[in-house]
Amino acid sequence: MNQFGSLLQLYRARQGMTQQQLADFSAMSVRAIRDLERGRAERPRRDTVRLLAEALRLDEQRREAFERAARPAPAGDRSDDLADLHLMSETREFEYATMLLEALSADSGDGDWAEALNDMAKQHWRLITVDRGVAFLERRLDRV
Repeated sequence: MNQFGSLLQLYRARQGMTQQQLADFSAMSVRAIRDLERGRAERPRRDTVRLLAEALRLDEQRREAFERAARPAPAGDRSDDLADLHLMSETREFEYATMLLEALSADSGDGDWAEALNDMAKQHWRLITVDRGVAFLERRLDRV
């Protein structure tokens, strides 16, 4: 595993995301996420790093560390390793969920999807987007 893969896995875990959730939020495949975390992709494309940073909701300082890790330093220069890992907070900031909207219908007894989303909002969940019938939600953990 390389520094970028380690940092990606650490940021993902701290946010409480599975590889599937990160793939969904970043519009990437689970295989791509897995390959990046395992270090199989040596130098991820700039667009890939940007998509991941946005999906992980990295602040400016963490984003810079993340981008630096994607562009490996010359061999032997590992001076930023500990500084980059130190940027991680000990607590997760967000919790994520997905909801398959077509599975909810008034006929199923679960109510419709609008009612389900309203119930989620009462529990401080925020709708991020809907894509192909899947609702992506998040909530801050300090509000739970």
